[in-house]
Amino acid sequence: MTGQAVEKDTPISAFLGFGTALPEHTIDSAETMALLATLWPRLRAATPEPLTRHLVAPADWLVQPRPLGESMRVYADHAPRLARVASCQALEAAGVAAHEIDMVISVSCTGYLVPSLDVQLASEIGLRPDVIRLPITELGCSGGAAAVAFAHRHLAAFPDHRVLIVAVEVPSLTFQHDDRSIDNLTASLVFGDGAAATVMGGRPSQGRLTVRGVASHLLPGSTGALGFDLRDTGFHVVLDRRLPQLIERCASQVVESFRIREGIERVSFFAAHGGGPRVFDAVDGALGLGPEELSLSRRVFREVGNLSSASILFSLAALQPVPGDGLAIAFGPGVTIELTHMRWE
Repeated sequence: MTGQAVEKDTPISAFLGFGTALPEHTIDSAETMALLATLWPRLRAATPEPLTRHLVAPADWLVQPRPLGESMRVYADHAPRLARVASCQALEAAGVAAHEIDMVISVSCTGYLVPSLDVQLASEIGLRPDVIRLPITELGCSGGAAAVAFAHRHLAAFPDHRVLIVAVEVPSLTFQHDDRSIDNLTASLVFGDGAAATVMGGRPSQGRLTVRGVASHLLPGSTGALGFDLRDTGFHVVLDRRLPQLIERCASQVVESFRIREGIERVSFFAAHGGGPRVFDAVDGALGLGPEELSLSRRVFREVGNLSSASILFSLAALQPVPGDGLAIAFGPGVTIELTHMRWE
């Protein structure tokens, strides 16, 4: 991906360390198909692509009907634990103590907690009482990338600060036993549970992956294409089958404008939110990418599935140093496109 660009001079932030956490239960594509075929019989003839997902409970329990209150109780049991494990890993990798964190951004769209997730996290890992807290709950799969953007902007003003980002999702709890829609089926085939965290700072050192610029773009007329419909039985996922076509049609112009603004002549490496094979194909088509350019993000998806807001952090954590400019891209309700310009120092 090449073209004319302009130089710019803007603040730089850096990823100091990453952490990830996955629950103990797993299910592969064949097991998923066999289980769901009892509800969607036509799946018996399907040949699934290889995919492993991690779940907070056995799959045969997760597909059973239950009230919203019970789902939220399970979320309250598992989400804080996963967030704590991922956060502690990120802090250790960054060489930063919990009391040195100045801001914590917690991201989750698959459960509801008040006080917010970061309150329990602060108590458990020892964040300072005066830590700045920013909980994000309604940005869906783009929430992890949006959190990176918020942290980057905060660090532009306070470069000596340290920001902890943690994204935790338990989308398995959103499965609806009595919903035979394609949306519910698709979600149950691709989404997995897990958490990811990163520590960011405003003064990059050698060998760090840095953030050079960020942007968010809403696609007009796409409000109903992606999200959740909250009913008495819980979250009902909304996944418009036209979403990949929408991405392929619109992403090219959005990314090109960002590339020119950021002064990127050529994108050398990518990290993409693991929305699924059709979303990856749409990004390939929109940006004219070769078969290998999203290979790392595709591998992450095969290993853990779509982890909603945590997916982009999993992909970022898997990156290895590559010369040149990088691009992270994530999609969420709106439809929102979140973009991050990266470079290894």
